[in-house]
This record gives sequence, structure tokens and C-alpha cells, in this order.
Amino acid sequence: MKILQSCGSRSWGGLEMQALLISKELRKRGHDVSLLCRPRSTILKEAYAAGVPTIGMIGDDNQAFGTIKDLSKLLKNYKFDVVHTHLSHDLWSLVPAMKLASSDAKLFLTKHMASGVKKTDPLHRFLYARLQGTFAISNYIKTSVLNTVPVSESTVHVIPPGISLEDYDASRYVKSEVRRELDVGENAVVVGMVGRITPGKGHEEFFRAGRMLIESSEREFLFLVIGTASYGEESFGVKMKALVDELDMSGVVRFTGYRKDIPRVLSALDIFAFPSHEESFGLALIEAMAMNLPVVASGNAGVLDIVVEGETGLLVPPKDHVALADGMLKLASDPKACLEFGNAGRGRVEKLFSAKTLINNLENYYLN
Repeated sequence: MKILQSCGSRSWGGLEMQALLISKELRKRGHDVSLLCRPRSTILKEAYAAGVPTIGMIGDDNQAFGTIKDLSKLLKNYKFDVVHTHLSHDLWSLVPAMKLASSDAKLFLTKHMASGVKKTDPLHRFLYARLQGTFAISNYIKTSVLNTVPVSESTVHVIPPGISLEDYDASRYVKSEVRRELDVGENAVVVGMVGRITPGKGHEEFFRAGRMLIESSEREFLFLVIGTASYGEESFGVKMKALVDELDMSGVVRFTGYRKDIPRVLSALDIFAFPSHEESFGLALIEAMAMNLPVVASGNAGVLDIVVEGETGLLVPPKDHVALADGMLKLASDPKACLEFGNAGRGRVEKLFSAKTLINNLENYYLN
């Protein structure tokens, strides 16, 4: 099939990584795939480095007419069988361009984020009427879609993100070696979280829970923060580092910054924390579970599709650092449970959240 993936985002996070992963995996299966994105965007640079053909044609809103004109020419020249966008905002360019080009390609949208705004006006009805299907990354997002956009339930399908199981394989790494590289003591219980340092991810609760662990346990703890502040939110990153100093935790908290070798860094952990306040899915969670890590996570929104309480980890109320600390301590005090949770988590990812399963699901809708 000739497939156009679309992601007109300036950011670089789970949404953009999934769009690129899907493009790469579809190409592995022999499909002719191109990625439509913004010029000079991070996803364009990453796709180029990965050998995925890119089309930097999505402009700013004040360039909408030019974008539509250019896209219509593209769609006329390249007879795509499928157009699949990962941002609903891209529909404002894609749908008019497809109409101008008389394109009969199937159009799909993956909704990665919830919306609290109803979009049922005539213009949105025009845009969404062109879709053959909408993919929600979790049941939480499916509910949001049905509550906010003009689509029928029969056309909304839950297709969760996936990861490459070959990349996330704990047996590929020697834990002690990675710990030495990170200057982590052999006897420390290492608790880590992965994600952009941005409001809502739960960094404040993570640090306050860590302070409680230090005060209530004789064990040696180290807290690893993997990720960096988002563009434009650098002040929040500074605020979180100031909180660490305020809590007198600078000696036991490590900020790794942005890392491309996430599986390797995860291999150094004993426990994975996911204290996000309200997450559409939680890609970092399945990455950690694939690495056989026991998890303690906020039990709401998209997380409920991933973590099975008492089977793959522990669920705690969001924004509750006391409950988070209690969950961390329970795992740190029970190596047997950690092993069982880690193995069960890996099995759940293999069954539900692999890249292979994701692509199988997408191909099913592309072809039918």
C-alpha cells in the first residue's frame, strides 16, 4: 500500500514517537510510506535519520491556503491508498486538499489526547465526515472522542500504542554495569520516572514521596529523573530542581536530562514510578513493564488500560504523594512481588502493546 502518515507537531514526545514508529514498522512490512510534517520539526529530523521519506509541507495557520494547495498537488501526483494523521488539527489541511485532489484515499485519525471542547459545528462535521475511522489510544480517549467530536461509535476503535520488544529487553543489559556508568550505588533502591518535566507529570509528588521514604526507611534510596523540560517550560524544570534542594534531596536525586537510550537507563532501576495526574495512555509505563520493572502508578485515565492492580504493579490515587510513597515502600520491601509484577508486566506488553500488534491492528483497518 501507498501510505501517508501525517504529524504536524512541533513537539517531540510519545505522540510524535508513535507516528515515526508506525511509519518505520509499516516500511518494514513492504509498504510505501511517507511522513508528512512541519519543516524543521524534530519529527522530520528524526524521520530523516531513520530513513523514512519525509514531506515538510505543513505550514502555520496563516499559511493554510498555501498548505492546502501544495497538499492537493501532492495527493494528485501520489495516489495514496491511505492517509493517516496523528493530529486532529492536520484535518484542516488534509480534508480540503483531498477534496481538491479528488483523492479517494482512506482517511484515518489517531486521537492521542483528550479534549474537553465539543467540536460539533458545521465545519467540524465536514472534517470528521471524511474519516473512515478514528483510532483512540485508550478507552479513556475513546470516551473523550465520543463526547466531543461528531463521529459514530461504530467508527471509533481502541488501538493502543506499541513498542519494539527487541529494543526493550532487559536481558540485553548488565544492571551493575549501567549503574556504574550512572554512578549509582550497588545497594541503593533505585526508583525512576521517565517523561518531560512539565506540569501534570507528577514530579512534585515524586520528590515529596521520596522525602518520606528517606525519613521512614533505613534502606538507601536513589531517585532517577529521566527527561528534560519541554520547550517553553524551562522555568518549571528550574522550579522542580529548587524543590529538590528545598527538600534536602540533592544528594539522592539524579536528573539525567534527555536520553535516547531509555531501555538502557531503565535497566538500572528497581522500581518505576508513574505519578502523572491524568495521562491519555502512558507510553513510558509499557516501556518500563517491557523491561520487567514493577510499577507504581496513578490509577486513572489511560493508565487503567495498562496496569493491572496487584498483578503488574500498584495503583495509587493521583496527586497523593503519601500513597505514592507507600506504594514505593511496599515494592522496595517485597522483592518477590517485584519479580512477579515485573514478569507479569512483560507478558502483558508482549500480548497487548507490541509494535507487531499495533501494526497488525492498523493493517486490518487499512485493508478492510
